[in-house]
Formats: sequence, structure tokens, C-alpha cells
Amino acid sequence: MSVYLHDIPLDKAKAALQSALEDADLWRVLGAESIPLDENALGRVLAEPIWAKISSPHYHASAMDGFAVRAQETAGATLTAPLTLEIGPQAQYVDTGDPLPDGFNAVIMIEETEAIDANGEITSAIREPKTIRIRAAVTPWKHVRPLGEDIVATQLVLPAGHILRPVDLGAVAASGHTEIAVSRKPRVATLPTGTELVEIGSELKRGDILEYNSLVLAAQIKSWGGEATRYPITVDDFDRIVERVAEASREHDLILLNAGSSAGAEDFSASVVEKLGTLLVHGVAVRPGHPVIIGMVDKEQSSVPIFGIPGYPVSAALTGEIFVEPLIAKWLGRPPIQLDTVKAELTRKTTSP
Repeated sequence: MSVYLHDIPLDKAKAALQSALEDADLWRVLGAESIPLDENALGRVLAEPIWAKISSPHYHASAMDGFAVRAQETAGATLTAPLTLEIGPQAQYVDTGDPLPDGFNAVIMIEETEAIDANGEITSAIREPKTIRIRAAVTPWKHVRPLGEDIVATQLVLPAGHILRPVDLGAVAASGHTEIAVSRKPRVATLPTGTELVEIGSELKRGDILEYNSLVLAAQIKSWGGEATRYPITVDDFDRIVERVAEASREHDLILLNAGSSAGAEDFSASVVEKLGTLLVHGVAVRPGHPVIIGMVDKEQSSVPIFGIPGYPVSAALTGEIFVEPLIAKWLGRPPIQLDTVKAELTRKTTSP
């Protein structure tokens, strides 16, 4: 318990955790899985880079409703000296997105043409006129989306470690993919302990404390890209807590043992970790949250990291931000979240804690 009485610096605590994870071959992306490209891919982290299979667009496409033309045949057209182009050999009607007909290299918008019928009169039948009259020349590739304007086949679309946003899903689809390789979500167990704890919605009596830290921790885990399992409350009984932690270690990548991390008579977390594995840290020089526990639970052929999370709600949430989020980030292969910082001046003297 002397380790707890002498809080160690935060960087040393993190270094101890990293060293233990490296020894257990857990300081890496946990694994990858292939998932369908749909809205459920939102927020997932790419395990592999995305390379374009096809170009987008994969043909020269009209960018406007109008007439495909050869730019050189429009030279000289002005407001006072219009040119007439024959439908078929010199101009062809196209809608936005239509392939550009072979041999044509520009599009004139409908608004910039006059449709002429067989009698030489202006007609409203813009799709099937005899000729069109234009009053301005166009340059090559005017109002044309060339092949590969958005994405070129073989091009890097997104790198590994990228967190997928809504627009990214469209880019991946446009590049010809229907499935993507993403990092496996870390499975995290939250284990609330305490005889005084009661479930949300319980009728409270004197001394009861609503258990909601596991709710907050599970929500944090989900927002960071993990999968959380909330276990039921375990009373302050050493053997029961040992049993519950051992059970959680069989199906999870990380265990968050909530409360019991201090030095009270019924604070069993440190002893539980020592019973099941190795206690690395008990007490870190941070406020709030200094009683935090870091350890490894042994199981067949591997180990599972465990954090003893302080029971005070702010301490619990802050411990998640300081220790759990960076670990999940490492397991997913993405950068840790960088929180905003604000400079401020204290208006009165205050003690360090």
C-alpha cells in the first residue's frame, strides 16, 4: 500500500502501463475485421488504406443540361454574329451526368442556345431541334467533368487510422468498394462495486447511492470507438469481486473496476488485482482521480489490463479521459483525442490539491 501513499507522476504511470502492454504484445492495433460499406461504418477506424478501384466519374460526363459540341466549331460566335450548329454531326443533346458523346469535347448550357426547328423558327422542343443557334464560343472541356475528376483509379482515397465521416463513406463508395477493413472495437467491461450502490430507478433510502458511473464510463467507451459491457453491481465482498473480474477477463480486452480503489477497510480493488495478476500502479499524482489503480490480470497465454477507477464521479470520468481513451486509440490505430485547453488566471490564492 506504500505505492498508494506516494503518488507517482502521471508520465511514470503511463510508462508502466505501456511497458506491461508491450510485454503482453498488446501495445498495438488489436485486430481488423471486414464490414459492409453502409451507414454502420460511420465512426469506425480504417485498419487499412483505401485505394481507388475505379475512377469517379469513370467516363467524361456532362456537367450541365445542354448540347455537346466540338469547341473548335464554336469559334467566332458572338452576340451579333451567332453560329448555327446542326443537331447530330455538330451538336447532341445531353443531360447533366450523361456520357459525353465520342468526338465531342465541350458542353453548351441550354440557357445559352436557341433551338431552331426545320422551318427556321425558334422552338420549345429543345431536345429535338433541327439546329441550335449559339452566340458565344466555348473552350475545350467547358462544362465537362473529365474522367477521374474526383477520384483516379489506384489513387489513395483514405489512409489507415482514419475515422470515417459521412462524406468519407461516399468517397469510399465512389472509388468502387463495397466492404472495408476496420479496426476491431476493443471490448471493455465496467464493473461497479459497493454495498451502498443501487440501480438507477431504485426507491432510495438513507445511505443509498445511485450507481451511474458505469453508465458514464460505458458512454465514454462507446464515444471513443469501443464496445462496453456494464456488469451488475457487486457488493463489497473480496471473493465475489475476484470472481467477477476473472469472469470479465475471459471475454474482454480491458476491465474497469469502479470504486474500492482507495485505502479504506472495504477498498478491495488493489488486492483483487494482486490476487489475479500484477499491480503496477496504485496512486497517481493527478487531482481528481489520484487513487487510480493500474494492473494486469493474468489468463491463459495472455493478460488483460485493468484499471481501478475511483468512485467519485468526476474522478471516474477524468480517469477515463486520461488512461482509457489513449489506450483505446492505440488499439484502434487512431491518434488520441486532443482536448482543448484554456488559459485562465486564478482570482485568489489556492492550495495545490
